Amino acid sequence: MLNAVQSLSQWYRRKARPLPWRESQNPYPIWISEVMLQQTQVAAVIPYFHRFLERFPTLKTLAIAPLPDVLALWSGLGYYSRARNLQKGAQYLMAHHEGNFPRTREEIERVPGIGPYTAGAILSIAFDLPEAIVDGNVQRVFARYYGIQEEIESPAIQKLFWTEAKFWVAKAKSPRDLNQALMELGATVCTKSMPKCDLCPIQNSCTALAKGWQADLPRKRPRKKPVDLWWKTYVFEKGNALFLKQNGAGEWWEGLWDFPSVPSLTKEGWGQEPSFPNLPSRRLAAQEHTVTHHRIHVAPFHIDLKGKFPIKVEQGEWFLKEKAESLPLSSLARKILAAYLC
Repeated sequence: MLNAVQSLSQWYRRKARPLPWRESQNPYPIWISEVMLQQTQVAAVIPYFHRFLERFPTLKTLAIAPLPDVLALWSGLGYYSRARNLQKGAQYLMAHHEGNFPRTREEIERVPGIGPYTAGAILSIAFDLPEAIVDGNVQRVFARYYGIQEEIESPAIQKLFWTEAKFWVAKAKSPRDLNQALMELGATVCTKSMPKCDLCPIQNSCTALAKGWQADLPRKRPRKKPVDLWWKTYVFEKGNALFLKQNGAGEWWEGLWDFPSVPSLTKEGWGQEPSFPNLPSRRLAAQEHTVTHHRIHVAPFHIDLKGKFPIKVEQGEWFLKEKAESLPLSSLARKILAAYLC
């Protein structure tokens, strides 16, 4: 295993992608990048990372920023609790650590939004401390390297992954390089489909390659079948303004702005033109959006409003069109707005 750690670290130093968060060992941008990369592809994160750091270049600027500004910069990335927790974490660090990042796992995991993986990433990448990390890429590499046949979500296998990660990082000359190497290997070589085993620096000791199991591992629990929801969504326009409502506490996209929607129990009649007398309307491009285990099918309609709303709407506000684009919109609202503007 020691040879594998050395080979992997050397490979990383030669082959690492030139990503913007790797240009510095400052823990603040490393933290931002790690949170953004959760559930999001690297290519999608890069422009958000640049815009976010341009607006909030320091921990303090993030801590004191209005939450709507933070959410607006996050709009389109999804999983908005990440953005809220980032700001809570920044406020905690300012209040309890004078804006500095703790250098022990026990202390850093007290920061809101920082769990075991993020703690290990910050401590190892920023400070080169021998702290383990386990993300989806590391799980895939270990599952194949050790030939693990069990479903990787099981508590026993999760514990095994963390045990091995700690063992590997303890043997590394540079924890920073080793942890990033494991993630880089999973992202670029030991990929979900069609792994490039001929390019792998630890192929000689990989169980899956030796036994021909690469395509079968890792084994995962079957995904839950998504629940289909059918919504009619209305882009109400009056003059040069659009009507939007803000999602309340506990709702999907909490604190973000959305167009009013009316749920349908079934697909029947979902996409039919609304019959609002004397109100010009046009059908916009249908949208599909996934939230947790729900697949939302959206039939959006633009309504040129004259007088009262033809449906019951929750409290909201009118915004000029040019202002609406800069609001902290939900990802779904941003899709619908783009369909309206095109």
